[in-house]
Amino acid sequence: MSTAVQETPAAQAGKQPPRILRGLPWLVWRQHRTAFVACLLLTAAGCVHMLWQRHVTLGWLGPARAHGPFKVVEASGQAYAESFQNATSLMSLVPVVAGVLLGAPLIAGDRERGTVQLVTTQSVTRGRWLAVKLGTAALVTVVCAAALSAAFTAWWEPAHDLFNAGDWSAGDIFDNTGPVPVPLALLHFAVGAALGTLLRRAVPAMVLTLGFSFAWEVLAGPLRRVFTQPRVLVNPVEEGQPGLPEGAVRFDNWTVDAHGGLHGFGECFNGTPAECRAKGIVAERLEYFGYDQMPGMQWTYAALVLAAALAILALTLWWGRRRPL
Repeated sequence: MSTAVQETPAAQAGKQPPRILRGLPWLVWRQHRTAFVACLLLTAAGCVHMLWQRHVTLGWLGPARAHGPFKVVEASGQAYAESFQNATSLMSLVPVVAGVLLGAPLIAGDRERGTVQLVTTQSVTRGRWLAVKLGTAALVTVVCAAALSAAFTAWWEPAHDLFNAGDWSAGDIFDNTGPVPVPLALLHFAVGAALGTLLRRAVPAMVLTLGFSFAWEVLAGPLRRVFTQPRVLVNPVEEGQPGLPEGAVRFDNWTVDAHGGLHGFGECFNGTPAECRAKGIVAERLEYFGYDQMPGMQWTYAALVLAAALAILALTLWWGRRRPL
């Protein structure tokens, strides 16, 4: 007859609760838990704030719209513009934080402290250690960016025609709403991790990652419109420039001659229709992007950025497995 063994209270008290993470993922989390927890807590606070601001915005937006466009603009200037501008500035820091504070010191810090030598002399291979390090930090980056993007988009969308004069193609809106913040943060994280692996020093990698963030702001503009053709409106020169459709953003203006050739907008600027026709100009042409094109443009841009981020992460993993760390 079997006898059940009763555990003593001391033995029960000495047992540790089961861990969600085990092995190497648990070690990586413990090693960087301060940075990870700080990012998650700040993300939660930011989301709560933006969702509350959305509630406030909806509170004044409905009555303001009922009193006409002028009242909407007046109310938005009082209750919307400053707080929203502050939020866009904070959202723009998300990729910078991901690259400079998470990515750059991730591998370089271990190299400086000698942690990499300790870990890789155990039963863990260098490739697995790198994969878990990069994967865990990348997961935190994606979770934080996705949550902030969802909250910020929910706040912006009801009054998208008010902020920045409705110009959603600018970086402070386009890069901070919809699917874009996630791959953008992941790209900056990947660049920071790659520079840290290459330079083996955290501070120089952080400085260069910050420089990359500034360079990206300058160079990324054309990528937002890649593979998307602007729509066209043409008016006879007597009717002047076509009006911009509601929610659309202007891309370019042209004048058109009788043969369909395009000329600069200044070719007939402030001229009378008769003077324009004397110069051979017969029509005014407007190129624009409609508001309904925004999701497609964002997903295309996000896919390109995500491909670049994954390629850099794969290259970092390949380099770290084959070169001394």
